[in-house]
Amino acid sequence: MKDFSIFFCTFFGLGYLTKFPGTLCSFVSLFLIWLIKHKFNIEIVLLIYVLSFIISFFLISKAISKLKEKDPSIIVIDEYIGQFTALLFCKENIIQYTLAFILFRLFDIFKPFPINLIDSRYGSFYVLFDDILAGLYTGLILQLTYFFWING
Repeated sequence: MKDFSIFFCTFFGLGYLTKFPGTLCSFVSLFLIWLIKHKFNIEIVLLIYVLSFIISFFLISKAISKLKEKDPSIIVIDEYIGQFTALLFCKENIIQYTLAFILFRLFDIFKPFPINLIDSRYGSFYVLFDDILAGLYTGLILQLTYFFWING
């Protein structure tokens, strides 16, 4: 790959592989993020998250400028960041990860308010922020579910 920003933003080429690149990236991210969360303490996990966001922000900006599209479907690093956001609210178990994956994909695909407003804007911040918001929605629902399940 001649252009590192596009290579990185396609999650190292994964964005080219299917008709559903965002879903594939979110699925692959489950394993990578599980490994990160399992291997490191929360401070390092949060540092990796923040660095991933910062690097993605700048490289998405370069990639969308080169591709000359608002939010090219091959750019899937934002799904990694959004899925990472959702998984920050989870313990490393298959039920929570599965729920986080399903909920995140639903929020990312259907884009309820205000995700839909953010998604309609142009720029790398908005490409990232709609997925972060979908991840936060997922985390909120998971936390409410855990709270009522345990206290209900």
